[in-house]
Amino acid sequence: MLSCFRQILSQPSIAIDLGTANTRVYAGQGEDFREEPSLIQHIRQDQEVQAPDDYFSYLNPQFTSSPLRGGVIVDIHSAVSLLKPLLKRTRTGLRHPVSLTCAPTDTTELERKLLTKAVREAGAAQVAIIPEVWAAAIGAGIDVTLPSAQILIDIGEGVTDMAVIRDGQLAFATATRTACSDLQKAIRSAIISRHKVCPAHAETERLTHEIAALPQGNNLPGRNIPVLGMDIIRRREVSIAVYNREILDAMAPVLAKILKMIETGLKKLPENISCEVVESGICLTGGGSCILGMDRLIGEHTGLEVRIAPDPMHSVINGAIQTLEYWKGKENWWENIAWPCIPA
Repeated sequence: MLSCFRQILSQPSIAIDLGTANTRVYAGQGEDFREEPSLIQHIRQDQEVQAPDDYFSYLNPQFTSSPLRGGVIVDIHSAVSLLKPLLKRTRTGLRHPVSLTCAPTDTTELERKLLTKAVREAGAAQVAIIPEVWAAAIGAGIDVTLPSAQILIDIGEGVTDMAVIRDGQLAFATATRTACSDLQKAIRSAIISRHKVCPAHAETERLTHEIAALPQGNNLPGRNIPVLGMDIIRRREVSIAVYNREILDAMAPVLAKILKMIETGLKKLPENISCEVVESGICLTGGGSCILGMDRLIGEHTGLEVRIAPDPMHSVINGAIQTLEYWKGKENWWENIAWPCIPA
């Protein structure tokens, strides 16, 4: 009985990965893990539609939005609406939980305060924030205590984050708010502009895998790719043929921004750290690492060995869970976590 009362009155701890594409919550209770798209519906499913034609039915799933852009909150009310039911379902005792959450390294103090406010309004009593790349490194199996430098690049939906981890610290970090969603937007815009057809979301995700052909340059054999979408003029679903070079040309400027950030960051490293990262190479995490050929593309531009983490999609939340387990049992552990001062 006493043990039961202690459990009810104890303060639980949870880990949150509030991402642009998906939100993941771990309640610290064994296998209590939840993952949902970071989307808010603007039309109720039971709401009647005056003109339910095929065109409207196609667009209807797109009447959603994410409260995040570029890895940070842009709509706090929607963010709270997204988080509140997730936190409510993970609550087991009488006390509100303490939350460990993550943010990109380039976030401002104001952006982190907004994240803290959203999580607290969703039901958390206290909020501690750590860099996403730090959590991703731990989740990817990197020993962050090693004295030699190691590079991790997390390519998410809204931000590409790069960090050099050395001797238990972030020795260097840089980020660009250009990532997977920008690749998909570029492809969608190019197809709409040229063919007057809006491709389905699943189709734009599939087309991003054409990145695998980029290193072949002018030797790339031309071919047509079938794409399913909605003809925005005739208002009906159609299948069109899109030339692969159209896709590559659309993606090129977005990829150039990501590669430029990586190359610029590597040039800023001190000589001793640069020598160390040549030995350790680059570890990729995030949804962008799952794009076929991304590792090879980064490897060819940096001259470094690039490997993909074992579970790249869940590296951040897995690392946050391990960090939470490390602090478990330590009283007021959240007070000991401070955002690191990262050299520019």
